[in-house]
Amino acid sequence: MIQLKEITKENYRACMNLKTTKEQEDFVAPNWYSMLEAIYEEPRQAFALYNGEEMVGFMLFSFYEADEDYPKASWWIERFMIAEKFQNQGLGTQAFLAGLDWFKTHIQAQELRISAVDGNEIATKLYERNGFVWRGEWMRKDIVFLFSLHTDQGK
Repeated sequence: MIQLKEITKENYRACMNLKTTKEQEDFVAPNWYSMLEAIYEEPRQAFALYNGEEMVGFMLFSFYEADEDYPKASWWIERFMIAEKFQNQGLGTQAFLAGLDWFKTHIQAQELRISAVDGNEIATKLYERNGFVWRGEWMRKDIVFLFSLHTDQGK
């Protein structure tokens, strides 16, 4: 069972050292960069993703006010990654759903967004399988997906 655990002085190095495949490096920022953002830019919430006692990935939730990049104040899953050696085991889906559960429980928001680099088919399929919908929105060169906690999801 996947658990979300806070980044601490005991686990930050292990999280920093988690790596994706070489082909995925252009799709997600390094964890060390995301952890710095979580410390110095608010509001953000970073988590190490654990399968039992083993760290398998990283997830970062962020809130952004409306700006020139995206016109609506919104919550985002800004980063999500599963380390290379733990991919293709169903852990990505489990971790993604655990993150959604955390969001629904701890954040009082009706919508959550996530973006994907155009061409990142693995991420796109994961997001769509788990309730995120593309409604034709883009942010810079990234596709924006929306998860709505409203009852009219996807309409």
